[in-house]
Amino acid sequence: MNTLQFNGGGYSRPQKRAAGLDIIRGIAIFFVIAGHFFLHTGFNTTNFSGVSMFIQGMAQSLFIINVDLFMMLTGYLNINKRVERNYYLNGLRVIISYLFISVVVILFRKYYSGDDYTWTQWFLKITDFSAIPYAWYIEMWIGLFLLTPFLNILWCNIESRKNKRILILTLYLLTALPDFFNRYGVSLMPGWWENLFPLEFYFLGAYVREYRPDVAKWKLALLILAVCLVNPIFNVLFVRNHSMMHIMGDGNGLFGIPLAVFVFLLFYRTDIKNGLLCKILALISVLSLDMYLFSWMFDDLLYGYVNSLGMSQSKLGIWFFAIVGTIFMLSLSAAWIKRIVFRLLRIPT
Repeated sequence: MNTLQFNGGGYSRPQKRAAGLDIIRGIAIFFVIAGHFFLHTGFNTTNFSGVSMFIQGMAQSLFIINVDLFMMLTGYLNINKRVERNYYLNGLRVIISYLFISVVVILFRKYYSGDDYTWTQWFLKITDFSAIPYAWYIEMWIGLFLLTPFLNILWCNIESRKNKRILILTLYLLTALPDFFNRYGVSLMPGWWENLFPLEFYFLGAYVREYRPDVAKWKLALLILAVCLVNPIFNVLFVRNHSMMHIMGDGNGLFGIPLAVFVFLLFYRTDIKNGLLCKILALISVLSLDMYLFSWMFDDLLYGYVNSLGMSQSKLGIWFFAIVGTIFMLSLSAAWIKRIVFRLLRIPT
């Protein structure tokens, strides 16, 4: 059986695995799980001071681009998709996975966490994408998946590279500027179109696929480091006795979008000769969506225990890789078991 890979916009049968793209998927799912470390610990309410908090501030600034990378992969890999029966059938695989994992998480929430809902309410939570609290991505994905063939028609009929850049810049202005300037009850930019950011990342991925930009890796590494220092340095200079202010904004913001592009360009051309490493990356890549959906369950399990220990956020930072690595491996194991179950039941994986 040929293996299907999740590319952010559906499942497709690859002609030949590109190690660089598998690396990006691996980075993206790691960033998702790592980013939730800051969501589930006291980072956002802890005074920003000390070396540990500075390093954690840099890390959070990097990890915020997690789903951005998935959406760029969607554009990179799906730019040639057309209105075809097989395209839509492949999309059903994502929905089937979502429904299956939703049932698993519902059973966990009902019988372990004690969430008290009727079965009718649980069903409605599946349909409104709240059964798995991280499933907003699936709700977004459905629209992006359905639009993809028509976005490709638009892209392919823009006659020049210059005009394609103008489209990307226009979407950047519509999505990034409101994220940066409209805060704390103040609105300085038109914000109605801000949620178009999936299209921004889609077309960025399509642009990279078509024009294959090649930037020196050392330059990209320095740019990534510089962007990740924005939040911590700003807070050291201008904020006292307060939790970290996220001057950068979100992953779809003024700094987040370029940061995602820098990380994507750093790895997408990477080639790996080691066969075992390629197989490991390919496995993580194939299971990345399922890992994403399962990870909430293990977040709920582990962070409940971690937070009960009463450690300061600075000390928790020391345990970052142990905590995140444990959740990563548990999510990978659950996704792998689900894959085996699907194969036994002859459900396409």
